[in-house]
Amino acid sequence: MNTLAKRIHNIAPKDIRLTLVDGESLVLSMRSAEFFQESFQAEGTTEGTTYRMVTDGEDDPLLVARETPDGWAVLGEVEAVDAA
Repeated sequence: MNTLAKRIHNIAPKDIRLTLVDGESLVLSMRSAEFFQESFQAEGTTEGTTYRMVTDGEDDPLLVARETPDGWAVLGEVEAVDAA
C-alpha cells in the first residue's frame, strides 16, 4: 500500500494538507478515502472545488486531480500529507 494514501486514510475525515512535488499545497475537507486492495481513491473539497487523489499501489505515485466541467485535470504528484 502507498504510505501517503495510508496517511490520508488515517487522517480522514479530518481536513488534510497535501504538498505536491512542485511545492504547491492545498487544504482539503475530506469526503471519502477508500482502499480497493492495493488501489486507493479519496475525494476532498476546498472552496467549492472537488479534488480526487488516486494511486494503484505501493510503487505508483499518489496523484491529485481537480474536477473541471470537462472531467478531471491532474495537478501533480503528492509529496507529503499532513493533518490540517
